[in-house]
Amino acid sequence: MRNIFHLLVPLLALLWISSCRESREWAEYDSNEERLNFEKRYNHETLEKLDKRMTEIEEALGENPDAAKRNALNEERARLTRRLERPDYFERFEETDLPEDLEWGTNLDDPEIGSPEAKKGGTLHTYFAGSSYPRSIRSVGKESNNSFRSYHWDDNELGLVAHHLNTRNIIPAIADRWAVAEDGQSVYFHIDDEAKWSDGREVTSEDFMMTFYIYLSPYLTPPFYRNYYGEQYWGVSKYGPDYLCVRLAFPKPLAAYFASVRPFQEEFYREFGPDFEARYNWRTRPTTGAYKLLDEDVVKGRSITMTRNPDWWARDRKYYKHRFNPDRIEFRLIRDQEKAFQMFLQGDIDYHMLGDPNKWYEKTEIENVFNGYIERSTFYNVYPRASWGLYFNLLRPPLDDQDVRIGLQHATNWEKVIKLDLRGDADRLSLFNDGFDGISDTSLETRPFSVKKAREAFARAGYDKAGDDGVLTNEEGERLSFDLSYTKIPRIEAWILRLKEEAKRAGVEFKLNGMDGSEAFQRVLKKEHVISFMGWGVGEPMIPDFYQQFHSKEAFEEDGKTPRVMTNNTSGFADPDIDPILERNRNATSMEDVVETSRKLERIFHERAVWVPAFKTSSYRLGNWRWVRWPDDFNVKIADLPDMAHVMWIDEEIKAETKKAMREGRVFGEVNRVYEQYRAKPENKEGEQEEGSDLNEESAIEPEEAPAEKTREEVEE
Repeated sequence: MRNIFHLLVPLLALLWISSCRESREWAEYDSNEERLNFEKRYNHETLEKLDKRMTEIEEALGENPDAAKRNALNEERARLTRRLERPDYFERFEETDLPEDLEWGTNLDDPEIGSPEAKKGGTLHTYFAGSSYPRSIRSVGKESNNSFRSYHWDDNELGLVAHHLNTRNIIPAIADRWAVAEDGQSVYFHIDDEAKWSDGREVTSEDFMMTFYIYLSPYLTPPFYRNYYGEQYWGVSKYGPDYLCVRLAFPKPLAAYFASVRPFQEEFYREFGPDFEARYNWRTRPTTGAYKLLDEDVVKGRSITMTRNPDWWARDRKYYKHRFNPDRIEFRLIRDQEKAFQMFLQGDIDYHMLGDPNKWYEKTEIENVFNGYIERSTFYNVYPRASWGLYFNLLRPPLDDQDVRIGLQHATNWEKVIKLDLRGDADRLSLFNDGFDGISDTSLETRPFSVKKAREAFARAGYDKAGDDGVLTNEEGERLSFDLSYTKIPRIEAWILRLKEEAKRAGVEFKLNGMDGSEAFQRVLKKEHVISFMGWGVGEPMIPDFYQQFHSKEAFEEDGKTPRVMTNNTSGFADPDIDPILERNRNATSMEDVVETSRKLERIFHERAVWVPAFKTSSYRLGNWRWVRWPDDFNVKIADLPDMAHVMWIDEEIKAETKKAMREGRVFGEVNRVYEQYRAKPENKEGEQEEGSDLNEESAIEPEEAPAEKTREEVEE
């Protein structure tokens, strides 16, 4: 007993000290004055930059440049002249200062989303995609860019407007009406009179002023926010508490959609400062969406539960009333994918993605499925496809050699993986941004697996001698040997092992480096990888954005030599000749510009062989216990995962009925539904299109947030 006492005394003392330390850790802090000073300073610095650039343009024009450069300079001068008419980034006006010629509109004409049969209530049991616990519940800043963020932020928090998940039309969210000025880039919003935070406070224009302050602040570790919101916006203006204007840097198609941002509550973020990322790392915030996080439901290292706000202000609104139905959504930490699958089969997890062919074809051939307790569905969706593939770090020789990269494309046998491991339930991917209807160039085809062509490319790069183990070397004895990192999940590991064996035939050695998903993700963002298998999800399915992954500014610091970490240009690709096309693509003022530049960029990156495209799918497969109910058409058209639109619900009566039937031995009959209403027309020569399977289940990474961001799942999945 004495030994236990001796152990307890220091333990209790340690806990007491830790508690005292934690209570002292975050002193009270009010950043309001600092924020206002920041706005003034930012406005002043913006004006200085604009004046400086105007002087540079005038001097350049005075040097009699050629016609093309003169036209470009004149266009930029015209834009700067307009900008200088209203140079302040942060503006504060009264409602009476609103322009009088605005044409306000809304959209309540599209169909409702979800099913009127949906029931509120119950708990949906699931688990963290990626088999790892999130490192933060912040929505912004260091390590916030994890797979869980899509659930508590991207798919939950409301912005000013949204897009209809079947028609793509803009629909109301926090703003109940909006007006696009004649310039095509100044968008005015009226905040819904009933819009409230989950803590009961009204949503005001000041919350959006806070949004831009946070994004532009130096207190965020990732530079993406400062760059994006500083360059893609001319500013934000409040007109009293109920109106605001978001000014885009360029006229855009769907301007209201791209001007839409999510608010950061002024009161909650009052302590935003130098220690923000640590201070707010585990703070549960008020939300504008249906679900909120409660302090007691964040059980570190075990689970996080999202609780539906019964007083949610939008609960009866047309596009939201049939969605966000379970009272609670519980995410458990289950580190082993097979264990998660077994827990699903036992009923501890309510639904499970069945993109793995082994699960679909063999492992769900069980009594619970035959008896109808577990139902299976295949749903064809319309959504930009995740860009699965092997991503090169071009900063690591010999990957800076284009012929080496071309050789690796030919040496990587994704065709065999698709045929054998994926059972033909996928197609070879060719595009970085595939699936953007009317934009993606479907005529472009990636380089196929070919030992002969691989060796020819390697020989051009000087790797033409085979060692005793068959690995090619150059005259200096340098081997074609590459570290290949990936998330260590059995399913993915099987693919990578096959690629390794096939690459040997072409004289390439892949040294496999499987690791935890979070670790793999951070390694890529820090550009510490050599080759990494991963997939970029797409958050905004309207217009592709290549800038994040390929612009020089995202690759290097201002010195042009130091790699810039924590950006989405993980390859280190940088070419000043390509930057203008990337800028034109991001700043396109018409869909014609979007199509032209997107297709041009795809061909450039194909020619440069900047990555090895893997596979794409046109549907996802799901298994769920029969008490998880879905609309008659199962899901919305524009969603890459079944839970993204929150149209499912829990039927407690069916749950009780099912459990009773299982005890009594009653059966309902096997259910295996296929939803093809959005299935694309056949594209192959035989006029038949194979069924797809969801391969977003286990991994994808999301870059930092932006209105046209790629988001969704992290590499850890």
